Amino acid sequence: MRSLDRTHCLLFVYGSLKRGGANHQQLDAAEYVAKARTAARFGLRVIDGYPALVAGSRRIVGELYRILVGSLPVLDEFEGSGYVRQEIELDGREPALAYLSRTPGAGVPYSGDEWPMLPD
Repeated sequence: MRSLDRTHCLLFVYGSLKRGGANHQQLDAAEYVAKARTAARFGLRVIDGYPALVAGSRRIVGELYRILVGSLPVLDEFEGSGYVRQEIELDGREPALAYLSRTPGAGVPYSGDEWPMLPD
């Protein structure tokens, strides 16, 4: 895992953890960096109503956060056994961590490159 320093790393989020998302409060201690895109190596699938990052050929749109390395185990628990944290390549940026589906064929394909934010 590459880190910004010994205590922080970059985390790419693409679904309910984004600003305005249902689970954004999980990132309360994180610092928003910028909107970002993955390299053209990913896709999204919908599993139980939530997006899951999988291998593909799209540039998925999301947000980049600076987060304490010590916060990652809490996020791992929140994401659960269906997701695995790993380093991914971003378009025009240094690599970041992201949560990918442990079962890439689960759910149904999502045709877009950005998970929508639903109005309240």
